[in-house]
Amino acid sequence: MKHNQFNKGFMIVATIILSITTFISCDNHELEDLSWKSWEPGMIYATNGKITTYEKCIAEGNTPEAVLFYIDNSQKSDIIAYAVTLKDCPMAEFSDPDTICLPQGTSADYGLLDGETNTSILRYGGIYSPIAQNVQARYFIPSVAEMYKLYNASLLVNYVISQCGGDALPINDKRCWYWTSTECDSQKKDRAWCFSLYSGRFESADKHQSYATRPIMKIRLNKAELQ
Repeated sequence: MKHNQFNKGFMIVATIILSITTFISCDNHELEDLSWKSWEPGMIYATNGKITTYEKCIAEGNTPEAVLFYIDNSQKSDIIAYAVTLKDCPMAEFSDPDTICLPQGTSADYGLLDGETNTSILRYGGIYSPIAQNVQARYFIPSVAEMYKLYNASLLVNYVISQCGGDALPINDKRCWYWTSTECDSQKKDRAWCFSLYSGRFESADKHQSYATRPIMKIRLNKAELQ
């Protein structure tokens, strides 16, 4: 009961935040307000590549593709934002179920935001990875650290995903686990990490087990745009 009350309270706060964001986006200084410096979790990445609020995306006739969940304002790299897809990929194995367990070469560091690199290794490495083949080219399977950032923003993100008609993140389902793209450092041959968006925990699992994945993407700007 307390958990449900907390969710309802947070949804009210999220609605207020989104309403404020929408109000700002309607200001006359549109170009400034919708620059990358004003991006916030809960904004939409549209199929035309534009970042905006859900309301403005729909008003302009664009189609939502993903929802921003983390913004990197450090300017230490060209990576500015992370966005999550509106739907899961089907359940599948981390590694080819017909292959004898072997390490697949991911960093196996659960503290790194390196899901893109890990997924590339899983896609093009010597061992077939069903979960990597399920993900569209511009997207990738989050690392443990990236899944944790998604977990931290999951309530707000779910509000927007619901507006878009997507599949809500299973924040109330303790039975649902997602594959990450991170192998277990001490057991690279046969185990990788799974993550729960219900609890924020990650646990190791046999690579031949089937779990869903929730792809994410990085949104980059060139150096000129960062000035």
